[in-house]
Amino acid sequence: MKIYYNYKLLTLFCALLLVSCGTKKQAAKSGSPETVLVPQQDSNQPSAAENQKETSVSAKLRLDLSSSDKSISLSGTLHMKRNDVIQLSLVTFGIFEVARIEMTPDYFMLINKMERQYVKAAYSDVPFLSRGNVDFNFIQAFFWNEQTPPIAAWERKDFVSLGGWSLPTKHFITISSGGKTGRANISLRDLKADEGWETRTTIPANYTEVPVDKLMSRIMNLSL
Repeated sequence: MKIYYNYKLLTLFCALLLVSCGTKKQAAKSGSPETVLVPQQDSNQPSAAENQKETSVSAKLRLDLSSSDKSISLSGTLHMKRNDVIQLSLVTFGIFEVARIEMTPDYFMLINKMERQYVKAAYSDVPFLSRGNVDFNFIQAFFWNEQTPPIAAWERKDFVSLGGWSLPTKHFITISSGGKTGRANISLRDLKADEGWETRTTIPANYTEVPVDKLMSRIMNLSL
């Protein structure tokens, strides 16, 4: 079924998101010392200026995914709460939620709703992330447009002002591995301050947790 085929490309998106962050270490080698890539503010101690800004944002999104021989477009929503969570809900046919990606300071989680499976892991349990010291703060810096040096694999454009922030509405993520190239383009619209959503996803009892090694194998080999 096409909807299961779609999930393979959602795995590609997870790969693009995480592996592009994992290039942080390589970016540091050709520029300033790696320490400058870490967001300056402690996530648990926001500055006085940040306290005056909006802390919860939602938007509608369009996600265009492509690999060497596959492509798909999905709609969905993005929810973000500063220093707490980033959620992406992905919908097919404009109706059915097929997947959800949830990132917090403690873990990232990919939920496959069609097969009733999920992967949940600490950043330190993912080798290419732990080697690059990639964590929630670093990923958050890209979505919230904090002062972080750019990564070649992740480009942001078309910024809008919202609640004291200048937020990117276009994200272009690209990686190449094993002779294959994958791309994800995220387009956001209707950005607004919004606190009316659940910040944590409850996993149904009939869902099965998949070992992180299975997802990591797909990510590292792009065997989609």
